[in-house]
Amino acid sequence: METPSPGTHWAFTVKAAKALKDEKFPGHVAPQFLFRMAQSVNLLPYVLGDHCAPIALPAERDASDAWQILDNYEIRRRGYLQTARRFRDINTKLSVVGNRKTLQERIDERGKLTKQTFGDNGFLLLVGAGGKHICATCIPVSDAADLIIDQTLYWQHIASEDTAWFYVGMLNSHAMTEAITPFNPRGEFGERHIHTLPYRLMPAFDETNKDHETISRLARSVARRAEVMIKKNDYLNDPSRRLSIRRSRLRTALRMTSDFQELEYHCASQLRVSR
Repeated sequence: METPSPGTHWAFTVKAAKALKDEKFPGHVAPQFLFRMAQSVNLLPYVLGDHCAPIALPAERDASDAWQILDNYEIRRRGYLQTARRFRDINTKLSVVGNRKTLQERIDERGKLTKQTFGDNGFLLLVGAGGKHICATCIPVSDAADLIIDQTLYWQHIASEDTAWFYVGMLNSHAMTEAITPFNPRGEFGERHIHTLPYRLMPAFDETNKDHETISRLARSVARRAEVMIKKNDYLNDPSRRLSIRRSRLRTALRMTSDFQELEYHCASQLRVSR
């Protein structure tokens, strides 16, 4: 396993690399220390793309789904000498740059890794952390056993599939974007940090509400359409392309479908009712 470099398949994952951007750490890592990383660049409206990069971490989930951060001594003690050697080399470089925190300390800043315990059932709601247009999808927890969620995404565990898709439909809607725009702080480069704004405006899912069920059903249908569109379009399916353009093009294509138009109508109606 090697650190991605410009021009390689996974180069898009480290566009913002700073301290170690020119460093290489070739070597082997035992399978149990390899995970898939979900980043903002993977997230398009309604869909988490297939291009979640492999990432090696000195950590593992135990039988209760809790994270254990392992130091190099423990990794060596378990017999994974090449794995320990690679993490050691990384820590050697980190000891002379930035705040000199180890890899083990960095991967769990403010508990961002150890908080990622998803359980065995339900769905993960994934939402982009910035931009004018909210971007969201959901995936079954069963598909996230080896998934690490990067800091560029927000996540929430949702017990019910219907509830998860209701949120996906509401969050992706143009009506929601219009509703939060007056409250959305602007940075030097435009809108940023959506955070909790949408959750203050949209109603909680009510399984007895037919409109809520309709939104959930339509969101699933739109997601299936989006998946097909992405697979048929090389630009949309290329995470190295500009993310804002990929998202905008997919939204434009989806707006032409009847399911999306009906979904938009119901989302707008629910936001008017909840105000």
